[in-house]
Amino acid sequence: MLEHSQAPNTGIAALRTRNTMAENTESPKPDVADIRARVNQIIEERAFRKALVARESGISSAALSRFLMDRYDGDNVPAILTIGHEFVDTTSSGRIMTGLRFTQATRSLVMIHGEPGVGKTITLKEYKQKGASVWLVTMSPDTSSKVPMLQEIGITLGLPVKGGAADIRRAIVARVVKTGGILLVDEAQHLDKGAIEELRRIFDEGEIGLVVCGNANLKAKVETSDNFNSRIGMKVRLTRPSQSDVSKLSAQYDLVDPDALDFLSGIAQLPGGLRCVVKTIQLALMSAVGNGTSLSQQDLASAWSTLALED
Repeated sequence: MLEHSQAPNTGIAALRTRNTMAENTESPKPDVADIRARVNQIIEERAFRKALVARESGISSAALSRFLMDRYDGDNVPAILTIGHEFVDTTSSGRIMTGLRFTQATRSLVMIHGEPGVGKTITLKEYKQKGASVWLVTMSPDTSSKVPMLQEIGITLGLPVKGGAADIRRAIVARVVKTGGILLVDEAQHLDKGAIEELRRIFDEGEIGLVVCGNANLKAKVETSDNFNSRIGMKVRLTRPSQSDVSKLSAQYDLVDPDALDFLSGIAQLPGGLRCVVKTIQLALMSAVGNGTSLSQQDLASAWSTLALED
């Protein structure tokens, strides 16, 4: 999925706005009733807690409850936009999914690296949501060394994280061995050489699939460890989003106008990729819906200028 404006871990991303690039002068309105029904259906089918949905969508629990009961007196447009869109099967996400399936099926070590905004994180989350024995952990500068990294993995696995690196690593290995599982390590470019070596030991001793995922700096970081690098069974290098990717994402917002897609495809080639595309569409929709007009390329251009992400 593209790491863009989606309510994480809720599945409420299955909802979308209903604006179109209509050529007539009569402006369509978002089908709020349809969106409300779909939100309620997804919450019920997937047993989501409304408090979590509200928090991850960036709105208050009270506002969400009133919206779902059709008692919301405020502006529905912001609530609609924060709900986001479905997972989009782009070229990049397809390649990532292939790597993930290969990793888990063969207990291999796979490295996924490339440009930001092409869907690395969102695809990992999608795989975790639908898979079994899948553990996703995200690294950061404060988990760059081996002990904090192992603690982060241990917490994800529901393990106590007491003791030194060896104690935590042994507990992790005991938890994952013979599970047929897969450990997904996102933002792995933050890890230092010692932490990378600990991952190698978990991979060897735990006999599970291991994926390290990160930006373009990850490849150079991994290559500092010959032991780790020699075990990599597949490398997935991701480049800028294609026009087909932009078209698939834009279709989630019912955008099909060729000129609009060309404009958005240009934005997708900039740092931030598809995240920038989503932000531009959402801001343009806010303007169009607020003005009671159809979404136009002019709205998109104005929104992109307002976001000032190219500065």
